[in-house]
Amino acid sequence: MKINVTVKCLILGMLIPLFLAAGINAQVIEAPADGDPSVLQLLPLSLNMDNTDIDWEDYTFFPFSGSALERIPNPDKSGLNETDFVLQNIKAGGDPWAGFFYHLEEPVAVTDQTVFKMKVWSNIAGVTALMKLELKQFPDVNTGDLFADVTAVGEWLQLEWNLSELNVDPDAPWDRVVIIMDIQGGSGSGGDRYTWYLDDFVFEDGTTSIDQISSEIPLELQLKQNYPNPFNPTTTIEFGLADASFTTLEVYNMLGQRMAVLANEQLAAGWHRVNLDATNLSSGTYIYRLTAGDRVETRKLTLIK
Repeated sequence: MKINVTVKCLILGMLIPLFLAAGINAQVIEAPADGDPSVLQLLPLSLNMDNTDIDWEDYTFFPFSGSALERIPNPDKSGLNETDFVLQNIKAGGDPWAGFFYHLEEPVAVTDQTVFKMKVWSNIAGVTALMKLELKQFPDVNTGDLFADVTAVGEWLQLEWNLSELNVDPDAPWDRVVIIMDIQGGSGSGGDRYTWYLDDFVFEDGTTSIDQISSEIPLELQLKQNYPNPFNPTTTIEFGLADASFTTLEVYNMLGQRMAVLANEQLAAGWHRVNLDATNLSSGTYIYRLTAGDRVETRKLTLIK
């Protein structure tokens, strides 16, 4: 009897991944039947496939020219990405430029410090990923192509595109993001060779370093008052996570405009610390907002120059 229980557990352990791979909880993402992209939802500048504020049953991404998309359970919850869901992208018999795009709820501010980041899991190395911005009202107007290379196999890595390389009008409303995987790999034939998992589509206006200062785990999400406060031009913010979660820490002015992104990634449970450099901000009161899962905490800080 004991042996039978063990065997059943082993079989169950093997079957669960197969059930997930077969599409349990998966959601196919298709373009509108009439091909009209105006019905797409407007998505945030920081986008994660676990985001519960997005109606994934409605139109989110627009696959084109033979690209297939599906929101699926994360097949490799390890390393850089332990989220529950990811975006599966397959190229199969379409055009070499088969890819997808999505619309933003606010235009990207293209500056010398703007960076677009995306996490990728690939079965092969040497793949080149293309990224560009367009105007959703005038899609023939674009920024030109930026490229990033996939250098790892069978693990999550983060690709980065530096928008400072673009020679474009920074005041134009760049509000459509275009992604094409393996632009040089031909039309694709499906299978592992032409399958990628993507997650964490993020625009940042600079780089910050997040330090984990303690593994002591608080009972609930905590956001401490920044110190010093008032400050000029740098200050420190500490926050505690009760669980490992995708975490964002953003700074807004009193008009509700986002001025900085200090954290936008999967973080371990425990206490973390990040510095805010407000050299490019004006004197005044700002709100900093911490989001972890479905929990949100906010505080105010004061910059005096």
